[in-house]
Amino acid sequence: MRNNLRKAVDLTSYLFTLPPTLVIVLGMAVAAALFGFILSIATASENIVVDTLRNSALLFFIPAMLTALIVKIFIRRMLLKRILATAFGGEIVFGFAYVVAFLVADISEFYGELILLIGAALVFVLWYLIARLVFILKYRSILFAIIQLLFYSIFLFNFQTMAITEGSIFDWATKAYVSSFILLIALYVFFLIINAPMKKTFGVSSTDVFSLFMSQWIYRKNDLEKAFEKVGETAKTLVGIVAFRRKKDSVLFVVPYVHFGPFGNLGGSEFSYLIADEVKNKYKADAFVFHAPVTHDLNPTSSSEVNRITDAIGRILKRSKYDKKTVSLCRGKSGECVAETLLFGENAFVGVSRAPLVTEDINFGLGLSMLLEAEKHTKTAVVVDQHNAETGEITSFEPGSEIGYNYINAVGNSFLKKGKPQKLKIGISEKYPESSTLGKAGVKIAVLSTSPSYVIVLLDANGITPRFKSRLANEVRKMGNFEVGIFTMDTHQINVVRGVLNPAKEETNIVNAVRKGVKEAIADMQDASAFVDKEWFDIRVLGAKHSIEIVSTVNSIVAVAKIIAPLILIGAVLVILAILSKV
Repeated sequence: MRNNLRKAVDLTSYLFTLPPTLVIVLGMAVAAALFGFILSIATASENIVVDTLRNSALLFFIPAMLTALIVKIFIRRMLLKRILATAFGGEIVFGFAYVVAFLVADISEFYGELILLIGAALVFVLWYLIARLVFILKYRSILFAIIQLLFYSIFLFNFQTMAITEGSIFDWATKAYVSSFILLIALYVFFLIINAPMKKTFGVSSTDVFSLFMSQWIYRKNDLEKAFEKVGETAKTLVGIVAFRRKKDSVLFVVPYVHFGPFGNLGGSEFSYLIADEVKNKYKADAFVFHAPVTHDLNPTSSSEVNRITDAIGRILKRSKYDKKTVSLCRGKSGECVAETLLFGENAFVGVSRAPLVTEDINFGLGLSMLLEAEKHTKTAVVVDQHNAETGEITSFEPGSEIGYNYINAVGNSFLKKGKPQKLKIGISEKYPESSTLGKAGVKIAVLSTSPSYVIVLLDANGITPRFKSRLANEVRKMGNFEVGIFTMDTHQINVVRGVLNPAKEETNIVNAVRKGVKEAIADMQDASAFVDKEWFDIRVLGAKHSIEIVSTVNSIVAVAKIIAPLILIGAVLVILAILSKV
């Protein structure tokens, strides 16, 4: 399963962020100039500079730019650089095909023309694919593909195409469009094959899923949640809270046993922020939302499921009984696993980690085992995955593994040597530094009156590297005699471009925000009463079975596509060859 997950995740490495518009336009100009220069050399031009400029402008650059501008007029919501990037790709394919065709035509005019037509057909399909699957244009995609081929045909035919093919522009255009539609039919055959596994398993085609994914990536739409809801299932899980009441306000440590994924604004990806926001609005409390020991099996199917969590929190608060409590910090270790436990009288808040070794998602069953272990030693407990050591390894920790037993034993061992209880005080601060690797919840700091004081640094991030974790902890220790716990929420709202590993960057503004936040939290420390409780509730999630099925299905589709795509392309080229040989 781990290898399958790695293969599926690696597919996101093909996604990338486009450079600025000016860079793309300059790239188009340079590519056109290069192709124009090659043609000038091939034709033994007497004036290479003039011919290069003319070749590059009329054959490649102008048709590509005209296409981009026309498309932009039709779809104004689309960023120009995305359209230009598509035109740039088409220009490179067309330019390469034209140069090769021009050189081959000296040997065989028929094969020169064949290469040029195949190049035209490839650009046609490229425009159709991107317009259909990326720009999400169901019907206009074919129109844009036709328009771009028309522009290239007009300029090519009236300029140098006569050196490759004979006949009128109508003859050339007919051959080009026939070749393009043959390749388009081949594409539909390819789609028919790769859509079948996903359609059979989940009732939705692979191409539709891809389009919905791109819709989220480009437009931040959450239409993909409809597909999640089709395949989702109802799960029973829990939310735990540690509630603090101060003189004028309340603070909640919220631990929902759901996963904050899959990415962008889909499912539970923004729950780290949404839960805190809802708690603030509904219950007038400042919320620290922690990452529970769960995996992607418990990804909510839609963002609206957040209401089930906040409703469960509301039920807990209705029966709340705040007591004046003491607080103490104790630690337990087993193998490489460490548990840091805050004791509030007969209740506990437990954070677990393997840092500096990879600290990734923990199976829900293992999380419940740790919870039960903690409650052997205390009345009510809440267990948190600190998620504070991103090493680049994609894994999860399962019941029955050696690491799983070490986690459980570390939790139990943390209750064996208890720290000295202190009167409970807590101070908090929230900071929102600018960073592409932080979510909307920013950085939250809590300081508790253990001996020495325990500083919680909670980042709304998709993990943190061991090096940056160590740096943040050291920066806090420089400010006084503190014990430091670095936590991340494992938010997936920042996973919108490529990969699933986007840990908090080691940025000065984050460090400064933490330092300033610690100072503010210390200044904010006040006496508090507290209680710890948890509530079970139902929620719609993707589910363990479907998580495995999706990964396996995607890998199967990729494996099949690698074999059939070349075969279908070769078949389409042979059909084009057969038709041209009879014309």
